[in-house]
Amino acid sequence: MKELISDYERILAGVKSEYFDLTQDKYSGVFLPLPFEEYWGSHPKVMLVGRETAGWNTKNGRNTIRRVIKANERGATREIVSEAVDRYSNHLELSASGRVVTKTSSRFKQYYFRLARELDLDAKALVYANLFAWDYDGRSPIGRPAGELSEVVRLSNQLLAAQIKQLKPHFIIFATGYDQVDPIIRSLFNDHFDGYENVDPVIPRKLWGFHGGGSVCFRIAHPRATHGHGEYREEVIARVKRSLENALPTQDAAR
Repeated sequence: MKELISDYERILAGVKSEYFDLTQDKYSGVFLPLPFEEYWGSHPKVMLVGRETAGWNTKNGRNTIRRVIKANERGATREIVSEAVDRYSNHLELSASGRVVTKTSSRFKQYYFRLARELDLDAKALVYANLFAWDYDGRSPIGRPAGELSEVVRLSNQLLAAQIKQLKPHFIIFATGYDQVDPIIRSLFNDHFDGYENVDPVIPRKLWGFHGGGSVCFRIAHPRATHGHGEYREEVIARVKRSLENALPTQDAAR
């Protein structure tokens, strides 16, 4: 998708280096989804949003905020984007025959494959996105200094908003947890869309359902969470199925 790649280049070119202490640069490579071809023919179109990549997104030891800044300075932002979308294409493991390997110890990926199976979708038809476009030292950047975190959130929200606008998912499931996350989701829709509207009773710390950006959205705990969260992961699947039985939200799915 040329439009989405152009959005990625434009947004990354706007990184404000003054917010980062580059002597303490333990950021991952930037996370930039680009859907597989199977997404375009899928019905419904589903985006599953995690919190951050938690380390897997940096395998060559060279991906830092500094690299983005230096690439911007020499007019090579496109190289960073190209690397990132190539990395994304490897987030699903393929067998020797080319089939997606669905056996995994990752709770997040287990839920990803469960969604695909329950909605009768090819595993490649889902879009995997993240609330934070970078992790820090394999963890969430939430603990970083306020100015630095604000810049990471600003850029990440711009990138995620571009993904939603270009990919037009019918359903967005934020499997991110709630702690310090809900305000970021609210700002995503308030700053880049026409706000959001709660459509189901909010179950504090468990399940938040709303409309935003032309999509039906849900925020649940991360799939690894226990202590009663499992039933709400199941409830989201049930609500998506009920929506499909009635009518999908209006979305222009043109590429």
